[in-house]
Amino acid sequence: MIIEGLLTTTTVDGTPHMAPMGPLVDVELKNWTLRPFSSSNTFRHLQSNPHCVFHVIDDVVPLVEAALGLPTSLSFELLQRDVNGEFETFATAEREKSPPSLDSDASSLQSCYAGNVWTIPSACHWYHLIVTDWDTSEPRTLAKALLLSRHVQRPFWGWNRAKHAVMEAAILATRYHLVPHTEIEGDLQRLEQVVHKTAGERELHAWHLLKDFFQANS
Repeated sequence: MIIEGLLTTTTVDGTPHMAPMGPLVDVELKNWTLRPFSSSNTFRHLQSNPHCVFHVIDDVVPLVEAALGLPTSLSFELLQRDVNGEFETFATAEREKSPPSLDSDASSLQSCYAGNVWTIPSACHWYHLIVTDWDTSEPRTLAKALLLSRHVQRPFWGWNRAKHAVMEAAILATRYHLVPHTEIEGDLQRLEQVVHKTAGERELHAWHLLKDFFQANS
């Protein structure tokens, strides 16, 4: 199945990079296939550093910001090894958390990397992955990844129709150069009705960001 969320990778200078991602994953959430385009920053980062973190979120604003390449108000938190060689969150000292669970089948892979790995503290839960194999024969590459660790940070609030509509419009924005504009305009009209029927403040804000993008590029 495909699961939608945000993927953090690490740049060559050690800073975080965030992008929307819809990887393929098995029901146990252990075997992942990331699908970055070969022209993307995510692809370049994963080629130089195979560690990344996939985040499940319930706020559509950062998803839209990432899709449009806008500055984000999100904060990022370093994930670092503890004395036992496992990764733990440590940057937010005032908030205590239970340590993330580690997938024993993939634990031996951790020793191959000692640099920065980034999480998003406001996400509902995250999955620390390592890319183990690439297929770059197509423009949309396939990166096989294994689960190293996972952590639930807070309960998943849920998605309503407006959130799903915003996500679909964000996907259209990333494909604006590939899809006929008349087709996109028809989809946006349909999605806008759903947003105005069921949206809250955050969904409306995200929708206006998308509208500004489409109007600026029409």
